Amino acid sequence: MRAPKCDNRYVSGVRLRLYCASPRIRNHYPAPILPRPLIKENASVPGLRETDVLYSQTRAHVHLDRLKHNTAVLRKYAGKAPLMAIVKSDAYGHGILHAARTLAQDGVRWFGVATTAEGLRLREGGIEERILVLTGPPLEHLHVLPEHELEVTVSSPAIADAVLECATHTFRVHVKVDTGMGRIGITPGQAERIVTRLDRAPNVKIAGLWTHLATAYSDAGFAYEQLERFDHVVRKIGDAAQTIHATATGSILRFPEATAWDRSLARAGIGFYGYTGFAEDYGLRAAMTLYSKVIHLKKVEAGTNISYGRTWTTDRTTSIATVGAGYADGYPRILGNRAFVTIRGERYPVVGTVCMNLFMVDTGPEHNIAVGDDVILFGAEGKPGKNEPDAANLATWAETISHEILVGVPAHVPRIYFH
Repeated sequence: MRAPKCDNRYVSGVRLRLYCASPRIRNHYPAPILPRPLIKENASVPGLRETDVLYSQTRAHVHLDRLKHNTAVLRKYAGKAPLMAIVKSDAYGHGILHAARTLAQDGVRWFGVATTAEGLRLREGGIEERILVLTGPPLEHLHVLPEHELEVTVSSPAIADAVLECATHTFRVHVKVDTGMGRIGITPGQAERIVTRLDRAPNVKIAGLWTHLATAYSDAGFAYEQLERFDHVVRKIGDAAQTIHATATGSILRFPEATAWDRSLARAGIGFYGYTGFAEDYGLRAAMTLYSKVIHLKKVEAGTNISYGRTWTTDRTTSIATVGAGYADGYPRILGNRAFVTIRGERYPVVGTVCMNLFMVDTGPEHNIAVGDDVILFGAEGKPGKNEPDAANLATWAETISHEILVGVPAHVPRIYFH
């Protein structure tokens, strides 16, 4: 028996062997053309198998060069303040190691993570820059942070007490002051006493004093109130801290006062990945594009019900394309009858209820779509103003924020990286 024909494709440095039984099958079900150059490993999907990439109908393209472009934009607005890149939640779905390595190569010297586990992952991945764990760690895990040169957020008197009692380790701490977020953090009234105690301890270095703005994207007046409260704290005890930081992407772009202190540090998250939270893009470029495939196409008559619940019915003879992605793949269920996708450069509406692994598109009676065509669910492969939705569009339709859309792309969706 003759061996089947074989093509080679490269995904994350792994050579994939694609076997096709016949030219007829090859032509009808074309193997995905997976672009190069690609980074050597797909660290954002631990345990990724070759078949997970090769036969996945849905995949995310991540353009690492756009992270560098966005870094340049943020630096322009941050002025002299060094940037801290927030890479929590797998770098907002983009891949924590790929993002951190790219940004470190571009001169970013600070990283912020949500958990100790994320910080350890960066260290294990070779990141040597400074890393702040933004949430107060469980007290039983406290000793792990200095052992791996992870910096601690002191967000309560209990954490301050635990740091002072752990005299066998030297801690770098950032004291978090709650000026109006109502989340973690000590009160402005507690700040002086806690900072004074920490500053006197031989095993503690106060690396930062920080706060977080609740309304940088909405209520500028309240944001300024928070900055005034924080400034009062900084004036009293800020000299004890190596850095002062009160920003996120929105405040870097909108409030120059948020980086006006000496020793200011500029934290940013969503901006590195190409989004602002505002209608304006400030020149940022989306780093991720989420693709799927047309897996089925059929002509239907007027009066045909589409998907669960009969939420959409055809009003004419048309064609319905079924796309091989659904809410389990990062495409929210609420987008049915609200969103559009792009196929062959043209917009087509999403119709009917989005299913777990499928959704439907009305292509109209005349089209040039074929089974196997790429479908852009969101992204920015072209320039701003392109004929495709981005994560901010999906967020509007889904009544949420672009952050949730990006982190909602699950780990089983392969990430394909471009330099």
